[in-house]
Amino acid sequence: MNRERDNREKLNSLNELTGLVERLVDRNVLIDLRNETSVAGTVIHVDGYMNISLENVVYIDQKGKQFLMDNFMIYPKYLRCIHLPPEMNVVHELQQNIASYATPTRNLNKKRTFKQKRAQENQRLTLAENKML
Repeated sequence: MNRERDNREKLNSLNELTGLVERLVDRNVLIDLRNETSVAGTVIHVDGYMNISLENVVYIDQKGKQFLMDNFMIYPKYLRCIHLPPEMNVVHELQQNIASYATPTRNLNKKRTFKQKRAQENQRLTLAENKML
């Protein structure tokens, strides 16, 4: 996730389940594909369009034969099901994903500027003159 992301990818990550799949980076998963095959491996990258890159992959075909591969890329149109690890708390992971896109909070303990001090002093004097203070 080091590369720049466009606004569409951010939107997908926050509003769709792409954000949940992004939280699977560096975890082992089993993914079922549309053509009745499966892929098991470690997720190394997921982009905002849900393109998934895996490494140390075992590809399992329709007959159950297993093939070892170093890298494997899955486009979202070929996904059928992603088996999440049992120790993964889905709600917590989604909240963390949303929090990672949140803007940092501003420090509100700034010094008042001269203009602010003068305006507040004038307001205090006006209230005192009108006996509202």
